[in-house]
Amino acid sequence: MKTNEGNNMKKNNKRTLLLVLLFIMIFQYIGIEVSATIKMNINGFKNITIDDGLSQSTVYSLCQDSEGYMWIGTGEGLNKYNGHEFEVYKSSKKDKETLSGNLIIDIKEDFNGDIWVGTATGLNRIDKKSNKIIRYISNIDGCNLSNNRIRNILIAKNGDIFVATYNGLNKYNRKNDNFIRIYDEDENGLSNQKVYTITEDIYGDYWVGTSNGLNKIDKKNNKVIHYFKNEQDSNTISGNYIYKLYADDKGYLWVGTYYGGLNRINISTGKIDRYMHSEEATSIPGLVITDILRDSRGNIWVSTEGGVAKFDKESETFKTWKYERGNKSSILSDEVKVLCEDRLGMIWIGSTLGISIFNPNNNFINYRNNVLDDNSLSDNHISGIYEDNDEMLWIGTVFNGVNILDRKNNTVIRLDYKKDYEGEIIISNNLIRDIVGYENNIWIATQHGLNKYNKNTNTIEMFGDEDGLVNNDVLSLCIDDLGQLWIGTVEGLCSYDEENGFKSYNNDLKSLGLNKLSIRDIYQDNDGEIWFVVANENKLVRYKNGKFSIYSLEDESYNIIMTISSNVENIIWIGTDCGLVKINKKTGKYDIFTEEDGLANNFIYGILFDEFGNPWISTNYGLSKFDLIKNEFINFNYTDGIQSNEFNEYSYYKSKSGEMFFGGIQGVTSFYPNDIKVTSNIPKVQIQSIESANNKLELSENIKLKYNENQIRFEFFMPDYSTPNKIQYSYKLEGLDKEEVNLGNKNYVSYTNLYPGEYTFKVKGRNGNGEWSEVTSIAIKVGTAPWKTPFAYLIYGLVTVILVYIVWNRVKILDNMVKQRSLELNKKLIENQELYKRLLKDEKYKNNYFINLSHELRTPLNLIVSTQQLIDKLNENNENIPKDKIRDYMKTIKRNSNRLLTLIDNIIYTSKIDAGNYKLNIKENDIVYLVEEISLSMKEYIESKGIELVIDPEVEEKLIECDGSDIERVILNLLSNAVKFTKEGGKIEIKIYDLNNKVKIVVKDNGIGIAKDRQKAIFNRFDQAYATTSEEYGGSGLGLTLSKQLIELHKGSIEVESNIGQGSEFTIVLPVNQ
Repeated sequence: MKTNEGNNMKKNNKRTLLLVLLFIMIFQYIGIEVSATIKMNINGFKNITIDDGLSQSTVYSLCQDSEGYMWIGTGEGLNKYNGHEFEVYKSSKKDKETLSGNLIIDIKEDFNGDIWVGTATGLNRIDKKSNKIIRYISNIDGCNLSNNRIRNILIAKNGDIFVATYNGLNKYNRKNDNFIRIYDEDENGLSNQKVYTITEDIYGDYWVGTSNGLNKIDKKNNKVIHYFKNEQDSNTISGNYIYKLYADDKGYLWVGTYYGGLNRINISTGKIDRYMHSEEATSIPGLVITDILRDSRGNIWVSTEGGVAKFDKESETFKTWKYERGNKSSILSDEVKVLCEDRLGMIWIGSTLGISIFNPNNNFINYRNNVLDDNSLSDNHISGIYEDNDEMLWIGTVFNGVNILDRKNNTVIRLDYKKDYEGEIIISNNLIRDIVGYENNIWIATQHGLNKYNKNTNTIEMFGDEDGLVNNDVLSLCIDDLGQLWIGTVEGLCSYDEENGFKSYNNDLKSLGLNKLSIRDIYQDNDGEIWFVVANENKLVRYKNGKFSIYSLEDESYNIIMTISSNVENIIWIGTDCGLVKINKKTGKYDIFTEEDGLANNFIYGILFDEFGNPWISTNYGLSKFDLIKNEFINFNYTDGIQSNEFNEYSYYKSKSGEMFFGGIQGVTSFYPNDIKVTSNIPKVQIQSIESANNKLELSENIKLKYNENQIRFEFFMPDYSTPNKIQYSYKLEGLDKEEVNLGNKNYVSYTNLYPGEYTFKVKGRNGNGEWSEVTSIAIKVGTAPWKTPFAYLIYGLVTVILVYIVWNRVKILDNMVKQRSLELNKKLIENQELYKRLLKDEKYKNNYFINLSHELRTPLNLIVSTQQLIDKLNENNENIPKDKIRDYMKTIKRNSNRLLTLIDNIIYTSKIDAGNYKLNIKENDIVYLVEEISLSMKEYIESKGIELVIDPEVEEKLIECDGSDIERVILNLLSNAVKFTKEGGKIEIKIYDLNNKVKIVVKDNGIGIAKDRQKAIFNRFDQAYATTSEEYGGSGLGLTLSKQLIELHKGSIEVESNIGQGSEFTIVLPVNQ
């Protein structure tokens, strides 16, 4: 309930505020400065420092060459920059093909494309084609340079090269590749031999600046004219220490002095204008003039040790830029050394702390706070922007109230939460949420109440919950077509008009099922509908014909709705934390645009529309323009000149004149959309280097590669330094790629295994404004292998004809041989009889051999016979033999039969080998496959014994020359041996190793093992290392003998390592080639 005391307090507030505002107006009228000059930052600077790769901070010289590279001379080396990376050239005393010094004073490109580099210790020329460095040192190798301390290099219009040094002026003799000192005579010489600068005017004459006077070299009359300062004559130069000269195309010579300011000489009339530094803001910022530049727009730029300035031809004054602490978009340092304009018109400013780049193409204006300067906004965190009928700009801040900008008179008035000597407050809170206006009333939403400023009465009236406001924390404001004010708070919605006061709509919203009523944004669209963003419920509510309803989308994938806007009937746009949504109210269809579609960032704060209906969107990482015709985004970040990458909610506004304002965390950015031009000068992509097999190729439009040089790598760059991080590349290798490939910001691509043929590499770049460059093309031809050329195929044809003839002739010869052979058959019969006798002899040898081995056969035979006799005896006695007994007897017979069969096989093979009649069937085999196959064939048998088999080759494939059957037999013998002497629960492992020209096979078990003293004997014939357990395990010992013989026939070796009780490991080593 409102009390009388409260009403009286409000009246007192109005009276006091009226007096305060009238006081401010009176002082403005009589000229007392109670307001501050507006601090604007037009076109912010992009900065490059050592953190970005620059070799040293102090930049003395800058030059862009014909290919687009930026050459940067520092106090510690020369930098070649392409927007992506730096290539640094430095001096080395041990290498004469390096620079003569690291302090780079001047850089110029001549008509041949060579780069001339002047240092404090000599002159250098970088040959562009070979990239070699040629030194020119005074009195060395006939150079004849008058002094090594280089100050300036001039490439004259006719191609002549002049070099200014600390001891004279030099002219390059191209024929002899040396220098001639000029104008060093006493009578017709320079005023001083300490030469700092030289330039050429439009008439073809040269002007030379020295430490004592200005000199004009009159080429027509071949004489030198001196100019000096005269204290009694104002139409003389302002100083004799001439530091920098520049002759423009209007017939003026600009003369920069050391502590003498700037001079402009009309060459034809001789009139001299002086420009000196003073306390005036429009004067030149310093007396030491370090460089002078005329840009492509005709503007004269001057660098000093007190900042950089641009000359205004109309007013004859200077616009100055200086370092601003806390402003990352200001120039890096006031001590500026050099100026340069690149081919896109951007101004490069070299200083003691790096490079600052000024882009005049983006006409953004920034209003911001500077903590060291009261003549600026009260705070950089912006929240709420509005322009009233008098074109006064109201800017709300998050921490320090409201700023009222009079941009016509360049003044600012601050309104904030503070108390005067009577304890009255001016506005209810410093945290501003939103600002709107209607007729002569300005409404200011704060965290603690609503404020109404009446421009007619110059009073501020404050409203709170005691006046009918649903909550004091006001978030958003909107004035509808009828002049009614809609107020969104953290706890509900209400409206206000002068006749009825405040009206709450919380019950209407709650009837829709909404309980948390934080109203983030309010907007009336072109159809008259009013839209509300209910933050906590994350819902859109529409108000039409006195009724509220919830508007829902089928896909509500967003988490937060930030803002809503509209530009045409039936179309609304909403900004969310997950992108931009375009909704057709009539059809219900909608489109969602995100970072994947080119949006700068998915978190959107504000949406405004230009005269063509294109949305401009402020986000959490930059500003985006959506081109409705091209259906693509153009993005801007702080390097383009906006206040910062991050913007704020409630901080966007479009004036009646079409000017747009977006606020963020570093002030307010304003611009007219039509002034944000997309440059038509889009540079082509330059090929930086081409490599094949790690060798750099000479750059040309046609690249020829040998058949074995089928690997190629391209590096390229787009010489657009406005926003190099936003450049996108697309490429295609015609003849291989079916479609263009988007590389993003990556500036290199590689191809391997190119087939012989002709290709065309095409690459193009897209700048930060979304415009594509022309295509850069290079033709590539990969040669054919010599054996695949037409000449080679001709040779193949001739060889084939010759071979056919040889074969035909050979057939005839063979036919004759058959006839002759028939005649000799009788003779062969006789020879066969002799062969038969020899076979009989061999058979006798074998019989004797088997007799010697009969005792090895007797054991299994005796076991078989004795078992059979036992069975017969039991049958004769009519005894019933148990089945398990019969099974045991049969196993005994079968086991000994198999032993006998194996023994016989082994005897046969060893006999053949001993007789020298065994021949290997050598073929190329995959040894891994052979070993695995024979091992796997025994896997079931081995595992039936309760033994684990592990096959673990170290290589997947290894081709060797061998007899596959014999190798299988060896592996089978070793596995059989391992199974015999490994108990249940044991393990057998097989491994294969690649030893380059050899292969190693290992068969390892954890069986009973072999005694050390028996390991050499196990390969002897009929030796059994396990003699004491022969009954349990069986075996004749001939298997290992045969295995050793077969391996040695393959020129290999077999060895064993074993320990009793720990198992055995057999190692076979075979050569790859036989």
